[in-house]
Amino acid sequence: MSNPLNSPLEVGVRVLMILVEAFPAHLDINRLVLLDYGLLHSADLKGPDSLHPPIPIRVSELGVKRQHIEAGLQVMIRAGLAEMLAEESGIEFRATESAESFLKILESDYARGLRDRAHWVVDKFGAVDDASLRERMREISSHWSEEFEVAQREGGDGI
Repeated sequence: MSNPLNSPLEVGVRVLMILVEAFPAHLDINRLVLLDYGLLHSADLKGPDSLHPPIPIRVSELGVKRQHIEAGLQVMIRAGLAEMLAEESGIEFRATESAESFLKILESDYARGLRDRAHWVVDKFGAVDDASLRERMREISSHWSEEFEVAQREGGDGI
């Protein structure tokens, strides 16, 4: 059995929630990566409690997140729930008219938590310029190296 966490479908639903909150705006892949991180780890951004636990060394998550989001977007595009647009600034994505109706059928506590965080992260960071958003993420990731060093010391690796 394959791991359902970070499957293209699960990531696609998360990203679709962000795109629905941002609708009719369209977002590039870099912004989606950062907003998806904020969706899952909202407490890192001084928001509501995070949906996922605050595991140390979360910086590695950002390294693979882009690939996961691209795969998730492909699923949502094939399903007709998202679309890709060629803009002067590059490739961007937005929700289709039917995306919100699809998301409304998801009724689990986790889906409601995702919806709440998607609303929060788009409201808080959806309109900030790219440089400010990157700077905010740099501030957050700066403490991860410290967490990594502490984890190594506690583990006795002596690296």
